[in-house]
Amino acid sequence: MPLTPAHTAAQVTRTLDEIHEWRPVLDPVLHAFAPLLRARADLAAPMAAALEEAGLALPALNPERLRQGVPLLADATFAGSAAPLRLAAATLLPHMRELKGVDAALPALEILLLAEDAAHSAAQEALVRAVAADDHAALARLAEENGVEAPALEFVGQFVAGAVLRGLAAQAAPEGAAAPWDAGGLWREGCCPVCGALPTLGWLDKPAVDEKNAYLVGGGGKKHLHCGLCGANWPFRRGACPACGAEGNDVMELLRESGPAHGERLDWCTKCKGYCPTVDLRERDTVPDPDALALGMLHLDMVASRKKLHPLRPSFWNTF
Repeated sequence: MPLTPAHTAAQVTRTLDEIHEWRPVLDPVLHAFAPLLRARADLAAPMAAALEEAGLALPALNPERLRQGVPLLADATFAGSAAPLRLAAATLLPHMRELKGVDAALPALEILLLAEDAAHSAAQEALVRAVAADDHAALARLAEENGVEAPALEFVGQFVAGAVLRGLAAQAAPEGAAAPWDAGGLWREGCCPVCGALPTLGWLDKPAVDEKNAYLVGGGGKKHLHCGLCGANWPFRRGACPACGAEGNDVMELLRESGPAHGERLDWCTKCKGYCPTVDLRERDTVPDPDALALGMLHLDMVASRKKLHPLRPSFWNTF
């Protein structure tokens, strides 16, 4: 059974409960972010409706551009994204009041992200563009223009603008259907085929039973990557680095804790020293929510930091 882009609040809760059982030392972090992760998961259906009302859709798949390594949203203007972004902000901002570094910025953030006048709507669309493009300079300008600390805007922007991007990515594979870029090896890059972000998590799939013959079982272990920004998943080569593209023997190494690891490990590149948390689903009974699981692998991020490795995509929990 694979991970899918359509995660539910119940799946988030189950994953957090497992992490609590296995690693109670992480409880303070889980307690702080659990409501936010659940609220974002619950946004899926309302966001789909908001995007439809705004006439905002994922661009049509162009096989040739995908083969060339161009993400689907590479040229998107995100015109019309202001109302969906306001929906995300209204849903998620209340769950950020207790987060250190965000609480003081909330009054200015609420004006920027919730106001419906033309000027703020333009700024809201600019925020979606900047987050999608990982444009730190544009984010810094928006922060200065709106009286917000840049780190706070970047953090909040990842969630609220990311919710819009997740709604767009979900349009490519409704109801957990196979994503169109999975067919025929159209996408071979280490970055996301939807938004172009580097992955926050990798996973190896479980054995698959042939529906026509239950005695025929695939071995599983095919590698996939997960985008923590837009929620998309895509297959990738096990012996290659998603960041620098190096491939071959002795390129990718594994780092895992001693004792029961529940399939969790870090895949890291000997060339660029980048790493990606990875879970082998063949070693787990349940299928976790990838975003909650990435947060629950904080202990491995700490080990990686001591070894001078760096995450492929910096996030609020893996930057020390």
